[in-house]
Formats: sequence, structure tokens, C-alpha cells
Amino acid sequence: MIRTLIIEDDFRVAEINSAYIKMVDGYEVIGVAPTAALGYQLVMDEKPDLVLLDLYLPDEHGLELFARLQQLPRGTKPDVFVITAARDSQNLKDAIQLGAAAYIVKPFNGQELIERLRKYKTAHARLNADGEISQAEVDATVALMRGGKVEDEIERTSSNPTTALIIKCLKSSSEPMNASEIASALGISRATAQRYLSQMADRHIVVLELQYGTAGRPINKYRLV
Repeated sequence: MIRTLIIEDDFRVAEINSAYIKMVDGYEVIGVAPTAALGYQLVMDEKPDLVLLDLYLPDEHGLELFARLQQLPRGTKPDVFVITAARDSQNLKDAIQLGAAAYIVKPFNGQELIERLRKYKTAHARLNADGEISQAEVDATVALMRGGKVEDEIERTSSNPTTALIIKCLKSSSEPMNASEIASALGISRATAQRYLSQMADRHIVVLELQYGTAGRPINKYRLV
């Protein structure tokens, strides 16, 4: 079971969120805290897996509490869903930097929270599985924690300058391109282009297409998802 703590000062919102959590198999609500102080104490006492955290608490801003939770020893830090009416970019930026598993803006559709909880459950199971995991499994788990959208993965990966150039190159082309064509367009080696394209294919950012000529081996060409 994924042991979940709700830190929310509005008891009606807390009750609603608790009801949504109970709709998803594999979760249990271990407590509700109306203040940051009580929330922190419950984290210390109950060791929840997941915290649903409001930002506007009566005794402390939720992100300040989040930062304190991040100082806990490895293996004791809960994951955090920020659930708040705050729509400004600074709160969002700070929450991302602290490692929020989700940022949900009030008011929200209950189905959105349920879907996030389902995706988190899948990611949580992968993270707690025994044995080694492949790069593709790593990327899939990260994508699930970020909402499970390919667009999120493209945005995250495109922060690498070479990857960003390859994405731009493919966007500007009306046809799929092979590694040699991309290497020539960007002024990089074919081996480098092929390495990045293979990584992007593993992350489901590009799709590999085989094109057959009149003779010889097929040509690997790539297009954006």
C-alpha cells in the first residue's frame, strides 16, 4: 500500500482529496494535518510514501515545509504532490526544483488527481522493484512521475544543446532524415548524430523508419513523434 498523508488546512478540501485517494486501489490515507507543524510531525512519526501538500498553510508556507522534508535522510523522504491555488511561476519553479512529483492547481477535476495517483502507483512500483533497470525503463518511470506525456520528455531532453539542435533540424525537414544528413546539416560527426538519435528513439522522442532502396541494406531514417 502507498501510505499517503494530506497536509491541507481546509477540512472540506482534505475530505474530498481523501475520498479521491480511496478510489484508487493500492492507497491508504494515514493522516490529515491542517498545519505544517503537525504535518512535519506526522511525516516523522508515520513515514508516509506520499504527501499531498497545500502551499497556503496557517503557520508556514508549504514550500518551506517541502524544503525541510528534503533534508530528511535517504529512504525517509516522502514524494510530494503539491496541490494549491498558487498559479504563479515562482511557486511552480520552486516546487519543481524541490522535486515535486506533481503540481496540481485548484480547483481541479477529481479525475485529474485520480489519474496522477494511478501513474504514480506504477512509477512507485518500478522504483521499488528488485534488480537492474534499462535506460528505457528509467525514462518511462521519469515520464510517469512527470505526468506521462511525451511532450514532457521532449522538453526535458531538449535541454541538452545537441539534442535541441537535432530536434530543430528534424522539425525543419518535411521528410525523415538519416544520421548522415543530420550530421552534415549540424556539422557534427555521423557517429555522434547516430548516438543521439538512438537515445532519442529509446525515449520515444523520434521514430525510426526503414527506407529501402533499389539494392543493399535499408536506410535508418528518423522523424519526430
